[in-house]
Amino acid sequence: MSLSPYQFQLLTSSSKDICDDFQHFFTYFNLLVKKKLPTFISCSNLFDHKQYICSLTEHLTSQQSIWLYIEKNRAYLSRLFQDKYQVNVFREAFLMALSTTLKSKFTLAVRKAWQSILFVFTNMVQTQIHGVSNVISMLQYRNKRSMTTQLNGKLRSDP
Repeated sequence: MSLSPYQFQLLTSSSKDICDDFQHFFTYFNLLVKKKLPTFISCSNLFDHKQYICSLTEHLTSQQSIWLYIEKNRAYLSRLFQDKYQVNVFREAFLMALSTTLKSKFTLAVRKAWQSILFVFTNMVQTQIHGVSNVISMLQYRNKRSMTTQLNGKLRSDP
């Protein structure tokens, strides 16, 4: 994943807007998360979300930066995302909260930049925190493919 300089600029400026109007963003974000995922454990009393989310928005510029953020804040993310599906809910709620916070500044280009970087973030969190990966080795793919081909051939020749 690589961001264009324009996307980087959009993410940087909208990140500042989020941190400036954090209370509005966080209130709406919490409402969305509670509505979409009632089992989500609220960590409001345990963590300073402003510190973590503003730090996250600053680190969403490159894969290396996201990786360092996840490593540094592993305990926070593990507590926040106890289930691998909560990461996807977080991504959706984050985008919706962005749209209400940024209002007219949430253009198509800003939305696409956030979508792409949050997609990378959720994949990395699922890999680091939950050990889930959407990447398979070529050897595993070839073995599965050859087994499927063999089985299909046998099933077709059986009466």
